[in-house]
Amino acid sequence: MKTLTSLAAVTALAVGMTSTAWAEPSGTVTFYSSMQLDVVEPIIEAFEERHPEIEIDLLYSGSVELEQRIFSEIEAGRLRADVIWAANPALFLNLKEQGWLAAHDSEHKHAIPEGLRDADDMFFAGRVHHMGIGYNTNMVSEDEVPRSWEEFLEWGPQAASASPLHSGTNFNMLGAFTQSDELGFEWYERAREAGMQVVRGTGDVTRGVVSGEFAVIKGIDYIMAGQAAEGAPVAFSFPEDGVLALPSPLAVTAESESDAAARAFLDFILSEEGQQVLVDKFFMPVRTDVDPPEGLPTADQIVALEIDFDWMAENGDELRERFSELY
Repeated sequence: MKTLTSLAAVTALAVGMTSTAWAEPSGTVTFYSSMQLDVVEPIIEAFEERHPEIEIDLLYSGSVELEQRIFSEIEAGRLRADVIWAANPALFLNLKEQGWLAAHDSEHKHAIPEGLRDADDMFFAGRVHHMGIGYNTNMVSEDEVPRSWEEFLEWGPQAASASPLHSGTNFNMLGAFTQSDELGFEWYERAREAGMQVVRGTGDVTRGVVSGEFAVIKGIDYIMAGQAAEGAPVAFSFPEDGVLALPSPLAVTAESESDAAARAFLDFILSEEGQQVLVDKFFMPVRTDVDPPEGLPTADQIVALEIDFDWMAENGDELRERFSELY
């Protein structure tokens, strides 16, 4: 009887463990993101349709404000996010180094190039976008389109950029230019002398080029493509001396209170279905088995500026200070 009782207990324990292991993830995922709402919300909607037992609680903010919130929470001793998706790779290097991210052996990582995922599986690019030259087609003829960043400066006060102090993409562009032997921080000094205007955010500079306030801007490929698809007189140029190719990392946090659900959500974003949602919004996919948006070049046709994100993580404060002194 003693043997049978023990066997029954072990069997019951095994069944309980198996049921737990096979259970579908559930709960609420607190999701911090600086991605545009018209991109994030369709992904959340598609995910929740397939996982009705999981609710995504989105906290949306601009890149700089989101980073400030994250580090304020860390300083207070608790990072509330379960999943973070933001524009600045240096942020994720800092979070990884400080132990705030969890490794995730995603089932989709085989389709994602090594350059778009962390070697220790701590974070993955959820999307890739490019900063090049956006222009108003009513103001800039085809033979006047800037083919380099030096030609961009020839437009003087008719050229504009969002501020690196408020835009994560422009902050990384500042870092890429500073690290470039051909461009350097001196490019920004020449831009100031030429009269290039600096406005607060990406939305401000985009509205300016659409309305004709600016002829050329430091623009983002998917935003220009989306505006053009809606009938705006804008187009995008990939300058010959390089665009900023910027992965937007995605990670599960180390102290997530909804770990299984958070991992399921991350995997959905990396899946073919999740990436197709992004392609439909004119983003370049991170998967090699998903085609890019129609009319955009493939990755091997794009000249990209080199950028060292470890260097960015170490020198970010100094870069911001130099720019604020200049502008």
